[in-house]
Amino acid sequence: MISPETVQPAAPGTEKGTGLPGPVRLAAQLVRSFGQLSLLPNAWTGVLFTLAVFLGSWQSGVFGVLGAVVSTATAYVMGVDRGAIDLGTQGFSGCLTGIALYVFLGSHPSTYLLTIGGAVVCVLAYSALTAMLAPWRLPVLTAPFCVVVGAALAAAPAFTRLWPWPVGPAALPTAAVPGGRYTWSDLWHGFFANIAQVGLSAHWYVGVIMLVGLFVGGIRHGLAAVAGSVVAVLLAWGLGAPPAGLAAGVYGYNAVLVAVALGGMFLVRTVPNALYTLVAVAVVTVLTAAMNAYFTPFGGRTLSWPFIITSWLFLAAAPSFPRIRRSD
Repeated sequence: MISPETVQPAAPGTEKGTGLPGPVRLAAQLVRSFGQLSLLPNAWTGVLFTLAVFLGSWQSGVFGVLGAVVSTATAYVMGVDRGAIDLGTQGFSGCLTGIALYVFLGSHPSTYLLTIGGAVVCVLAYSALTAMLAPWRLPVLTAPFCVVVGAALAAAPAFTRLWPWPVGPAALPTAAVPGGRYTWSDLWHGFFANIAQVGLSAHWYVGVIMLVGLFVGGIRHGLAAVAGSVVAVLLAWGLGAPPAGLAAGVYGYNAVLVAVALGGMFLVRTVPNALYTLVAVAVVTVLTAAMNAYFTPFGGRTLSWPFIITSWLFLAAAPSFPRIRRSD
């Protein structure tokens, strides 16, 4: 997500944990790992995100905490800068990895072991990608999570204790059935589910709590999430996405992440930048559908790759446009 070097002077709730008692500092690091699912190091945002994940599924919460704990512990053992650990940047990929492995593989002893191993690798991947992307001033975002979980899910069917089902996950992509009827419930469920899917949940009430957490982290972040979700819902509806998929947030979670990243963090607050962000939101909504079709034949998962690719594309292109200004 973000690194200590890119953080502005600390706002309330984002101070590093120096001087806090050990258990309190560790708790702050873990909840910030949850807050970093949407790029925010605010501790109270992390508390609300943690609550939201557990309300959606207590098993998801347990796996998320396990992943965050293992990644954070690995960062300590490897001597990672304590400031980065305090911000939750070392724990968020492990947190997401734990949640995703539970969602896609279920709760088995082997899933716990895979979560532990994946959380360790996430710390290594984060450091490697940070070094690789530094010359282009591109943030790591959720790339470690996508790399680790993508590899784990691709390998899972080869191991019976990881993949207990008798058939593999691969299937040919199918066209959406035309004429699906939308209801108002589909649209408002989709709006909140887009936000909930940032934590791999389709429950609208999870999205409500997470949206509150985004506003707690900053008005700009909350408004960006609202705008991203609204645009994604309207575009998916306008293009005729299946109502069930729209309501489940399948098409909009990457749009929320892009809106928060570009509109809430990495670009200066200007009108041209806002319009630039909205274009990125539209692009990532369509790209999500494209990558769903791309991964389907070999049983892969889209995860947050559309968010990563779109954010890197628009941030890398920004210096070429005089009216688009990146934040410092």
